[in-house]
Amino acid sequence: MNVVGIKFNSAVKIYDFLPGTTKPEINNWVLVDTTQGKEMGRVVYINKEVQDNTEGEFKEIIKIADEKDIDRYNRMIAEGEVHFPRYQECVKEMALDMKPVKTEVSFDGERVVCYFTAENRVDFRELIRELSRDFKKSIIMRQIGPRDEAKLLDGYGICGQRVCCKRFLTKTESITMDMAREQFENNINANKVTGLCGRLMCCLAFEVDPSKTKRK
Repeated sequence: MNVVGIKFNSAVKIYDFLPGTTKPEINNWVLVDTTQGKEMGRVVYINKEVQDNTEGEFKEIIKIADEKDIDRYNRMIAEGEVHFPRYQECVKEMALDMKPVKTEVSFDGERVVCYFTAENRVDFRELIRELSRDFKKSIIMRQIGPRDEAKLLDGYGICGQRVCCKRFLTKTESITMDMAREQFENNINANKVTGLCGRLMCCLAFEVDPSKTKRK
């Protein structure tokens, strides 16, 4: 059985769907049903072989997005950006130990997803109530890690290229200091091996010799 990989606007992973009656191509925009309702995403791969869908694990693509769908999608992205300053303001006013990263509005316009990073557990119940009153929508709080934050916000690495996690990576390798030592020997400089996320750069995994470096 073949599935299609779909990437959503701020999703940090790719989700598999059955093509159904559609014939999507890479970079097509499609509409799908998710646990959070109807959403629009971009096709990043097709014809990936998986085991038979015996338990209904994969949902089917509803349709290839048309101009009307794409116009609505862009309006929801713009609305999500408008909500972000208020999200930041509320977090500051409530002195919550968390860093707001991004806000986005669902395709159906009923929910606002608020992304954040935090070192410790955060009680954001009052924040949800305040944002719900302000935005007149359901609020979903979604905690992400430093690598996911870099992927959401995008940017350019020390190589001058757009960060790999945003440009083409579909999954993150396990990056170790052994990989850095193999490529820089004893001349390891934190500025040379650290990415925008503050973690070891994903590209360190691209040029390692598997026979010399043990991946953990």
